[in-house]
Amino acid sequence: MKLSKKILLCIITFILSIPTLTYAQSLGSIRGTVIDSENGEAVFGATIVVRSEKKFAKTDFDGKYNLELPPGTYQVEYQMYGYGPQNRTIVVSSGKPSQMNVTFGAQVLQTVEVKDRAINESDAALLQLQKKSATVSDSIGAESIKKSPDSSANEVVKRVTGITIIGGKYVFVRGLGERYSSTYLNDSYIPSTEPDKRVVPLDLFPASLIKNIRIIKTFVPEESAEFSGGLVKIETKDYPDDFIMTAGLGMGYNSNTTRNKWLTFKGGDFIGRPTADQAMPDVVKNLPNFLPFEPGSRFGGINPNLINLGAITFPSQWTPDQTKAPYDKNFNFTIGKTFKASETGERFGVIFGTTHSVDYRFRRQKDARYVPVNFLAPTVNEATTLNAIQTQDADIYVEERLFGNNLNFAFEPKAGQQFFLKNFYSISSEKSVRDASGTNNRDSFDFFSITNDYISRTLFNSSLGGKHAINLGSLSRPHTFDWQFNYAEAKRDEPNLTQQVWRRTQGASINTLPTRLGNNPDGSRFYSTSGDTVRSFSVAYEIPFDQWNGLKSSVKFGASAIDRFKSFTFREFGSKTNVGGTAADLYLVPGEIVFNPLEYVRTNSSGTANKTFSERQVEPNAYDAYQKLHSYFGQVDIPLFPKVRFIGGARYEDSFQKVKTFVLKEQFDVRKPGYGCDFDSEYERIALINSKVCPADNNGVGVIKTRDVLPSVNFVYEFLKDQNLRFGYTQTLTRPDFREMSPFAFTPYFGGDRVRGNPNLQRTYIHNFDFRYEYFMGGANYIGAGLFHKDLSNPIELIGQPVAGQISPFFTYANASRATIRGIELDFRREFFDRFRFETNVFFIKSLVNVISWEQFTVGKAGLLDQNDRGFSYDPTNIRRPLQGQSDFVANLKFDVYLNKLKTTTIGLYYNYFGDRIFIVGANGTPDAYERGVGLTDIVFAHKLDERLDFKFAAKNVTDQRFRIYVKDELLNEEKLFRSYREGVSFSMSMSYKF
Repeated sequence: MKLSKKILLCIITFILSIPTLTYAQSLGSIRGTVIDSENGEAVFGATIVVRSEKKFAKTDFDGKYNLELPPGTYQVEYQMYGYGPQNRTIVVSSGKPSQMNVTFGAQVLQTVEVKDRAINESDAALLQLQKKSATVSDSIGAESIKKSPDSSANEVVKRVTGITIIGGKYVFVRGLGERYSSTYLNDSYIPSTEPDKRVVPLDLFPASLIKNIRIIKTFVPEESAEFSGGLVKIETKDYPDDFIMTAGLGMGYNSNTTRNKWLTFKGGDFIGRPTADQAMPDVVKNLPNFLPFEPGSRFGGINPNLINLGAITFPSQWTPDQTKAPYDKNFNFTIGKTFKASETGERFGVIFGTTHSVDYRFRRQKDARYVPVNFLAPTVNEATTLNAIQTQDADIYVEERLFGNNLNFAFEPKAGQQFFLKNFYSISSEKSVRDASGTNNRDSFDFFSITNDYISRTLFNSSLGGKHAINLGSLSRPHTFDWQFNYAEAKRDEPNLTQQVWRRTQGASINTLPTRLGNNPDGSRFYSTSGDTVRSFSVAYEIPFDQWNGLKSSVKFGASAIDRFKSFTFREFGSKTNVGGTAADLYLVPGEIVFNPLEYVRTNSSGTANKTFSERQVEPNAYDAYQKLHSYFGQVDIPLFPKVRFIGGARYEDSFQKVKTFVLKEQFDVRKPGYGCDFDSEYERIALINSKVCPADNNGVGVIKTRDVLPSVNFVYEFLKDQNLRFGYTQTLTRPDFREMSPFAFTPYFGGDRVRGNPNLQRTYIHNFDFRYEYFMGGANYIGAGLFHKDLSNPIELIGQPVAGQISPFFTYANASRATIRGIELDFRREFFDRFRFETNVFFIKSLVNVISWEQFTVGKAGLLDQNDRGFSYDPTNIRRPLQGQSDFVANLKFDVYLNKLKTTTIGLYYNYFGDRIFIVGANGTPDAYERGVGLTDIVFAHKLDERLDFKFAAKNVTDQRFRIYVKDELLNEEKLFRSYREGVSFSMSMSYKF
């Protein structure tokens, strides 16, 4: 709440500080960019002189300049030490900027339109950035985002070559799971709001606040080495050269949802935060968390009467409200300005943007889970058939809210000295009702359940930094010093998840009313919170020099430090009846009656309360985690020959990770020390476990200490004009995330999957080889083709583990032995006849995971391998298979038709396809579950009425594709359902106005 008030205060102060917009119509200006033709870099410190007016300006770090002049025709000189001067004749008009871009080191004038300071928002500018980049990368900018039907970053990035999105929000780069990618916001590492994932869900970033998204696919030492698939770099919008103010409104309709039956419950405010009536009652919250809220006895504990009185204070809604689903809605607003104190470089820039959206989505989902049956031999998969242990049909109602804000400041006290403060604050929430029915074949009953769940995620990121030019003597180019301090905080709050479950014996008459399950999870309440904090600092110093042939080169070195702290806690409460079954236990008698607060104080004939309220603390329900990562790098960027550029060096990373998982009531138990056990070898570890000196789960403590030197070698060869060949060899790694090392498990609904971490995980080490051909055909036209190969040691995957006696299968994380990935990427973008634009990108990938050796597998099946051996931490169904989550084929297609010569009216067709991929890896004879490939088609109509007013109409998923996950019954040679659903067709209309 305090943070929201601060943001609101900043907005009001900023708006009130904007002076009356009375532009001096007698003045015009010249502006543009100065770049170096040899390396494509911006030229800092170039002087632009108009002698007749005795005025001058200097370029900033982006090579940008701006000089105000009266209307007229002028001779303008462009000067920079080490380059030949250039002269231009420029006509300045009243009240309008005249654009002039200059390339030093070349005699050809490049004149392109640059609409504002943020030059890397347009497709053409991003291609120029890609052309001069040291890495293999792909990008999408604000220009393309605005044209697309996408509303948040998770939808935007799926248009990029080699990118797929899993679960609607998690990015897969080059077929590697979300855990193999890292996300940076404004060049700073940000934590995740999710307690069970290392990657940041991209639906936290509204599309209207994004300047560009770049996917870095090869490693250079100045960047983090903790990725293999890609480094996702999101940049929010910068301050503009001129005053801007825009506002947008939109609404949407979904064929599955809008104006149809809708189930919801009270909770959550307008911007997506939990309300006070959802919070855990003070009587529970104020007690020490190591003291379970459960009845004590004469030997200690909490007085049972106090427990039952406390139960009365919990929220009372169990049954969802029924209404009609509203229309989707969204709003965005941006305002910004640059205040210039002098023409020599002193200026102050600010931009504020906010957006709010709410979407309503319904889907009918079918699920089934199986156990394997093999009457021949467990090593012969072809003899395995599947028996369903549960089936489930669920109507799922989800209300999604997104509230995002960015407030960025930049200050340049003089040319060459730049300071910035970038702030981002986002809230994303999901309010869901799950109305399900199914069969439990393990215990032979049908079940019916209702689950109400509310999740609120917040992300705050603040980056303070600077870039400084250091002139030493008569050097032709200054040294540069960059520094940045970052503070980021991610929180997740899941208050009062409630569940109701009824059962009916299988085969009973349909007229037989189900009765209450009577035990966990019926009548349960679940509260969870997580917090992830990152503090980081980085410095870099770059020294330019001339190579032996006089070509522009540089050497760069620096360091960074990251400290990350994460904690997660869940608390579960339930009720037990003391009076046996009653009429209130019949199906659809609401929880408001069954769990009426009076039932906890009203006594029966034996003098006890009708119901007993208690907290359940049996399995681990909390973890604390810490990571320290100190890095140092050195790299050189040098043209070996006029057309051959080398970028390389090494990065040293010193990392320490520790995760401690525990039961809250046992967190101070001296019998379970927090340091765990440290092992010098695998044999020592197994011996200590078998001798009962150390527990198999290491007291829930996972520790990883590594020191790595990671080399990077990249070559760029411009063998023809505007055509590059790139080659790179790099070594990177991926460390287990905190949740992956934490052995706790919980299911969010009856029959749901349970995921348990593994404290014995090791980091993944990756060798990367990249080759790419690029042809920049001018403007936004481009052809690219690339090959890549990756060799992974100890890849981490999520694998299934059916558990006897339960209908909820377990899943855990484990290291396979090795994996290889090979792929081809193709990218084509071209405009035809000034009326059509066609863009497509595709990639083909083949991966192979060697889970364990055949010898190890055979020994394990024979029972000769120690059960505590890490090499056989799970029983794989397939010892060789594709990598989990990797599609062998992904394609994007975009086709625009310009309906008029000015290109102000456009119809666009967008198509995204991903091929079959492993959804869950099988174990213990259960086959791998595959997600069937689907193609999604979107259509967008955009019309620009004038320079101020834009309209957009979009239809998404117009063919209403069915999403299907299946498992293969090898004996019967048939596919069996694992999960399926449809999301419906969505229509939206939006309008934006530029003031």
